[in-house]
Amino acid sequence: MTVDKEFFNIKYKAGSLDPKTAQLVFFAACIAIGHEGGARRHLKQARECGATEDEITEAMVYAMRPAAAKVRDLAKAVIAK
Repeated sequence: MTVDKEFFNIKYKAGSLDPKTAQLVFFAACIAIGHEGGARRHLKQARECGATEDEITEAMVYAMRPAAAKVRDLAKAVIAK
């Protein structure tokens, strides 16, 4: 069952994601922005929802990819000059 919600003028249906997936998304987002407390909390909740270590690792890698690509691109630009 979904519930209509709004967050910063974005309308969405809370509950569209299953709880495990939602917690993995929260975990990855917290990792990506360096929010350690949130990452720990959502990691615990993801595990409580049945997330496997493989699913957790995959979510972590997805969180790292944009930052890693940005570092790579900056390094290439700096080295090229």
